[in-house]
Amino acid sequence: MTNATRARILILSPQKPGEGFGGAEQHLATLAQILDPLCAGIEFISIGDAPPPSWVERALLGVIPLLRSPLAVKRLLRHRALPPYDVIFSVELMGVGLPRRRHLHLFFGSYSGFHALALSPPRGLKRLLRRANGVLANTLERHTARPSGAVANSIGLQECLRQHGIPVRDEVIPPPTDTEKFQPGDKTLARQMLGLPLDKKLLLFAGRWEYAKGADRIEALANTLAPNWHILIAAPGNASWPWPNSPAVTVLKDIPNDQMVTVYQSADVTLQPSRFEGYSLVASEAQSCGCPVITSDVGQAKHFLLSSDPHIKESVIAQPDSPAEWAQRIDALLVELPQASVASRSYALEHVSPAVIQHQWMQLLTRLYPEFEWHPR
Repeated sequence: MTNATRARILILSPQKPGEGFGGAEQHLATLAQILDPLCAGIEFISIGDAPPPSWVERALLGVIPLLRSPLAVKRLLRHRALPPYDVIFSVELMGVGLPRRRHLHLFFGSYSGFHALALSPPRGLKRLLRRANGVLANTLERHTARPSGAVANSIGLQECLRQHGIPVRDEVIPPPTDTEKFQPGDKTLARQMLGLPLDKKLLLFAGRWEYAKGADRIEALANTLAPNWHILIAAPGNASWPWPNSPAVTVLKDIPNDQMVTVYQSADVTLQPSRFEGYSLVASEAQSCGCPVITSDVGQAKHFLLSSDPHIKESVIAQPDSPAEWAQRIDALLVELPQASVASRSYALEHVSPAVIQHQWMQLLTRLYPEFEWHPR
């Protein structure tokens, strides 16, 4: 223990916790909770805090929406609208153009990776526009690099960023998961509360119902369902992929995050067929509730492949466009469901619990900024 002072942390993000309901906002909220005991205080600044854009900027944003965050940062700096801070974190493209002193960028995802991997194949003019947006995204993400560097939240994301020429640090820190809130529970009671069948094996998909998240892959699997399987889709209501119309599928729209515990507890298996992820909160929350996860080879899957527990290591699908491989993996997992449930809960506690992630952040911040005290208060 030293007599060093504690740092004031400023976090720049397109949206603050509470301004949005996506994974990034949830990640920021839980990140702030574990960082707060390590520092003197945390303050968020979002695009909404920036002065209004000029008419020239509004016209430019109408053509190039990717510039929304960088232009907001430019206005914040021009009007000296940033509060006092010692260390500044940036998220998404809010890192472009920031001061170089004690700046650490956090990658929860990547526009470059998303454009390359997660979107449906375009045609004609859309193909050229997609390529131009990809080049711009790559250029902007490269400019988030600072002397402190950038940190990815999964090994899979780190590899993707480096493949696109975007520099990131060797350290990887996943998002913390509230393992006290997300716990195993009574499966029968959870299904009764949600109006779900009690006599079926329940497969859960949670997330945006869109091509990028693998909605088409779930749809293909639904067409080959065994009679004793049922699919639950828990998703925001503004879907970009057609909703399935099948008695073997239940759709629950706009479930509040605090009710997702019941959703995870109701399921036998969570399926994550995404084409691109950082580190999925759905995966870690499901595991924390003792619900095993089967995932495509994205983001967190690289972590699972390093596990010595076969119930975790063998949860990664090599050919996610094959419904037969999903079905085969589901069948194999259901045979050992009690053991897989225990392994999933143990994995969450050991790898993404708040105490584990807080320790990782304390170590990194101590290495980067030793002039400050980073031990918990």
